[in-house]
Amino acid sequence: MVLVHLAPVMLHGNYFLGTVSIFRDITHEVEVDRLKSEFVATVSHELRTPMTSIRGYVDVLLMGAAGALTENQTHFLDVIRSNTERLNVLVTDLLDISRIESGHISLTPQPIELRDVAEDIISNVLRRSQEENKPMGLSLEIEPDLPRVYGDIDRVRQIINNLVENAYHYTPENGRITVHLHKINGSEEVQVDVSDNGVGIPLEDQAQVFERFYRGEDPLVLSTPGTGLGLPIVKQLVEMHQGRIWLESAGKPGKGSIFSFTLPVHKTGK
Repeated sequence: MVLVHLAPVMLHGNYFLGTVSIFRDITHEVEVDRLKSEFVATVSHELRTPMTSIRGYVDVLLMGAAGALTENQTHFLDVIRSNTERLNVLVTDLLDISRIESGHISLTPQPIELRDVAEDIISNVLRRSQEENKPMGLSLEIEPDLPRVYGDIDRVRQIINNLVENAYHYTPENGRITVHLHKINGSEEVQVDVSDNGVGIPLEDQAQVFERFYRGEDPLVLSTPGTGLGLPIVKQLVEMHQGRIWLESAGKPGKGSIFSFTLPVHKTGK
């Protein structure tokens, strides 16, 4: 495989003399990248089997199948289960990244009612806030007559869920999270905004948030389990839908962040 760079050669700025062409063989780099993706996918897949067994046996023990547990034993098993779940999230994210980069993820587009997807995600996060005893206000704002969007419903759900869960993780208790759905005037796109009043993202860090494995330095961020792969996956999934994603944040605690992305409007006849 050859990569070609072309540059025009001009005389006195306006007379075209020709071009300079640079040919570079990138066959080796492409092959190394392919092998890397295959390695990550294989290792991630193989890790799932032992993790599933560990999680299953921990759940069985916590249910008392092997007899009554002491308080310390229960605590230790809870720690094992929690860290197994963290590993499972990491493996899932690594598999998604490798599949996207290798082109093994394909979309199955269909008309989607974003209201239904957003309502379901908000209900799940509200339930989680109650279970974890972390009070959080969640609201959904929908523009009247919002058109359906065109996309893969599972991946669209993954995008919104990731952004809402991030807002939940990085907003202290009694905070607020709002999901706003509206059509962009003069455009065939629907915009989704997920806003919170959490820790925010410092201005100097905002260019890095969509980079793989990047995580902020705020104590609340560091104390929250995460892989630093969620937002890069979200960005690639949005772009696979021909959409755009960006963020706004004052970079100050309590001012929070707004993550926004677009999806194409479903056109009759598609």
